[in-house]
Amino acid sequence: MLVAMVDEFENFLPEELTFEDTIEIGIEAWNLANNTTDLDDALFLSQVKKHRYRSVIEKMVGYKLKHFSDFTNVIVDYSTDGDLIQVKHITQKNHLDSFIGAMLKGMS
Repeated sequence: MLVAMVDEFENFLPEELTFEDTIEIGIEAWNLANNTTDLDDALFLSQVKKHRYRSVIEKMVGYKLKHFSDFTNVIVDYSTDGDLIQVKHITQKNHLDSFIGAMLKGMS
């Protein structure tokens, strides 16, 4: 799914980007798309505007929501092995719990 989304918009990105660069942009868009219901419009737009390739990110977010809206896990890592890509993902709840746990640990 991630690769399908990236393939759809790869031509809108600079040619000098590596495969890994384009996958990371796709992951950012995927995870942003998963947060659209949790963020108000202004906060969502501020997150999108932070990206160097924001117009592509916006298109990827729309594509993800249209084609893969049922898949809401957060992508936390990936690895490649030749033509294969493996994606590590966790539920949004586990991601939030981990994030809050790390914040609380840092405050102690």
